[in-house]
Amino acid sequence: MTQTRLIHAVSGPRNISTALMYSFAQRPGCVVIDEPFYGPYLHRTGLDHPGRAEILAQLPNTPTDCIAKIEQFCQQGSRELYLKNMAHHMVQMPWEWAKDAIHIFWVRHPRKVIRSFAKVWPQAQLADIGIVEQVEQWKLLGDFPGTKIIVDSDEMLANPELAFAQICTALGLPYYDAMLSWEPGEKPYDGPWAPYWYKNVQASQGFGPPSPLGEKLTGRYLELEQQALPYYEELWEKRLKLNTT
Repeated sequence: MTQTRLIHAVSGPRNISTALMYSFAQRPGCVVIDEPFYGPYLHRTGLDHPGRAEILAQLPNTPTDCIAKIEQFCQQGSRELYLKNMAHHMVQMPWEWAKDAIHIFWVRHPRKVIRSFAKVWPQAQLADIGIVEQVEQWKLLGDFPGTKIIVDSDEMLANPELAFAQICTALGLPYYDAMLSWEPGEKPYDGPWAPYWYKNVQASQGFGPPSPLGEKLTGRYLELEQQALPYYEELWEKRLKLNTT
């Protein structure tokens, strides 16, 4: 049986993460899993996210069961398994299962994240956007043997073709032009929360241009951006510097 290569993507919400999952799903022999630890996260926090009942009913609710599901996918013989994970879902979760994975940390300016996230979850707090957890988890990976990179999503969007060629090289993966486009519509691997979050990406057929930073946030959202910005900048300084010109 072919040994499955585990590609572990760690992101925060509203960070092009679903489009990136769609992109990796176009790779030959690549299977994707959408936010496998969402169930334990909701169970632990008690948050009433959109679709909570469906998520808890359809997804494993314990870390042990989540890891067993990942291992089950790895035993099915696919060439690659891409996990789209949210950093804040991984708080208090074991990481030993991912020791030999290759890791991509996707980051995005917190102003863009907050502006988008607050449209669905207006009570957003720092713990909801995963940036602090990304910093902590990047440090946690220090002793893991697998390749690990940080990529700024907006820098990738400046020229996806050139960017993905470099990202794949950095990860030791072959690059495929197929990663640049996909069919619009619902996907069989979309999580049960898709009706609340995925409307725009399901209508897409590929990556769009990066959105502008936009006007300054105000009130508590400005305060949230100011809290998040140092953590983003810490990761951004360590990012893979893409040549997209």
